[in-house]
Amino acid sequence: MGVEYFDLFYSHRPDPETPLEETLGALDTIVKHGKALYAGVSSYTGAQFADSVRAVQQHDWAPITIHQPYYNLLHRTIEWDLLAQTERFGAGVIAFAPLASGLLTDKFLSGEIPSTSRAATIWPRRWVQSHSVEDRRRILTGLNEIARQRGQTLAQLAIAWVLRLPAITSALIGASSVRQLEDNVAALKNLRFSPDELNRIDALTLTEAR
Repeated sequence: MGVEYFDLFYSHRPDPETPLEETLGALDTIVKHGKALYAGVSSYTGAQFADSVRAVQQHDWAPITIHQPYYNLLHRTIEWDLLAQTERFGAGVIAFAPLASGLLTDKFLSGEIPSTSRAATIWPRRWVQSHSVEDRRRILTGLNEIARQRGQTLAQLAIAWVLRLPAITSALIGASSVRQLEDNVAALKNLRFSPDELNRIDALTLTEAR
C-alpha cells in the first residue's frame, strides 16, 4: 500500500470458518506492531460485535473502536440489532452505502433499475428484487418529495437522515466528481428532522427496511 501504517484497520466481515478470537488476535497483533493505530470491524451483527468486544476485553487486546455497518433509509437493521451494542460499549459507527449504491439519488425515481447497475447487483439488490417497479417508484418519489420540501436533494436527505442519530459517527460516501462531493457534503446544512418528517419517512421505509 505504500504507507508505514493504517489509521484504522478493519475486520471486513465475520468469517464463519475462522474462530472469532483468531481474527481479533490478528487485529491486536497489527496494532501492537504499529501497523495500525486502531482496530475496527465491519458488517458484524449486534451479537457478533458484543462477543468481539467481550473477547478483546478478556484478553486485553486492542479495543474495537469503530463498527462500519451497511445502513441507509432502505436498510435499517442496525437500529434494532447493532446500535444498542455499540452505544453500550462506547464504539463509533461509520455507516457505509448511505445512498444505497445510488438508489437514494434522483437517478432511479422512475423505479426502473437496470439489472447491471450497482443498485441491482450489490448491497441493495434484495430490496430491488423484492419490490415491484411501482413500489420502488412510490417509495423513492415519496422520499424525494420530503427532500424537496426540506430544500434538499434525495441524496442530501438520505445522508442527513443517517447522521441524525447521535450513535452515528460518520457516513462513508463515494463521489465520481468534485461537484457530486460538494453536493453530498451540503447535506450537513440541514441535519434536523421534525417529528412529522420522521413519521412520513418511517411510513415509507420502516416496514420496507427489515
